[in-house]
Amino acid sequence: MDKERKKELKEKMLSIVNLIEQGTNQISVENVTFYKDFEFNGSGLGEYNVFLAKIQNSKDNTTTYEIYSEKLNSLIATVNEQGKLHFIPEYLEKLREGNEEYFETLMLEDLDFELPEEEKALLNEKDNTILNKENNISLNSKEKEENSLTLTKEEIEESKNKKTLETVKETLGENELEAYSEMNTNQTPLFDKITNKQEIDPNVKVTATATLADMIPEIKEKGFVKIGIAYSNSKSSNCGRFTFLGVTQEGEIEPIESLQNIEGTSTGQKITSINSSDGSLIETEQVGGLTKLPGGNEEYLSVKQGQYGTFEVDYVRRQLSENKEEAYFSAPIETHNIKPTTREVKELMDRHHNTRIDDELKKAKPELSRDGETRIENIDDTASNDKLGIDDIIVLEDGTETTIRNEAQKDKVSPEEFLSKYERTGGKTPSEIIESVHEEIEEEYIGGNKEI
Repeated sequence: MDKERKKELKEKMLSIVNLIEQGTNQISVENVTFYKDFEFNGSGLGEYNVFLAKIQNSKDNTTTYEIYSEKLNSLIATVNEQGKLHFIPEYLEKLREGNEEYFETLMLEDLDFELPEEEKALLNEKDNTILNKENNISLNSKEKEENSLTLTKEEIEESKNKKTLETVKETLGENELEAYSEMNTNQTPLFDKITNKQEIDPNVKVTATATLADMIPEIKEKGFVKIGIAYSNSKSSNCGRFTFLGVTQEGEIEPIESLQNIEGTSTGQKITSINSSDGSLIETEQVGGLTKLPGGNEEYLSVKQGQYGTFEVDYVRRQLSENKEEAYFSAPIETHNIKPTTREVKELMDRHHNTRIDDELKKAKPELSRDGETRIENIDDTASNDKLGIDDIIVLEDGTETTIRNEAQKDKVSPEEFLSKYERTGGKTPSEIIESVHEEIEEEYIGGNKEI
């Protein structure tokens, strides 16, 4: 067997390994062997150019096999834990269509699987022959090499490590490779080796009813135990200068492919953002990366650098009826250095509890324009919990408008002092409350013979 043919076969074997192990951490391929001639003992059926994959299930501690045809490029048979051979129906149908008379002579049911003689044999080092244990049949190793080729466990692991390094390069960029040595199976898991990173538990509630695992089905499908965020100088990053990674139980990483970068390397997108876990601070800010969540809803993730350079991740909703600059509303997602948001924040951001966010955006706009910030009590649907600001417009009984700042200037006190007295003074209307505060200040300063 020449080198080019061996290379071609090994690449096909690795494709089979990836196919079998995809989406699970409990199943691993121990080896894959190619056979030029393969006989299903007791069936009367033989095949050319097949791949036999030995599969180990770590959870059940069981061994099974899968058999693939190179010609058909598909699975043709499986072997269960009890060693029973089962042919794939589509494969049997092709056999019947090819030669029905021959097919009728085959014994294809209730078969016990037997490994080929080469697989069961032992190498006799003295005369360099393969000696069969049971039948004492000898097969010269040269003949064995022409008939079969094996991809070993060591070769499989070596290929995985090489692929992992390629993933790091493609996902995080060339520079990040300098932080890695050549990967071996006993080294620290990949995600732990990244220095500048953040991680999120995909099972914590982002809104009142949903986790990131609910919003991104790929997380459950691929068995990711956490979501990682890291710097990226790669074109394949999925959030501007940052990239979201799926992290397996073993700490290996791969890009979350269902996340879509929509704004390029620096969005400059303005977002009305809840910048505190309890909603006490809402500001307008620009984000450096915005990525769309899968599905038809207008939901996104954004990343920014917070205090001390830590990465902070927000869940973002977009209201389609608003102009683009004013259409985004966000709230923080819990990490090890960001507290979980309160019930009020989660319900405000939840699509089921709060189907539209245009009212909140409209209420926030004038306060953000005037003060640069607001709070959740001032933009939610509960009017009784609104907090009055020193520059908020107050309409008096005669129809005129004023503010706490204007009223404070009349008494030559600070706006904060006037507001404090206003909030604790009883009265039926704003006009009555303001009048009471003026009287209180007059008594304190004039009645106490204090200059003002």
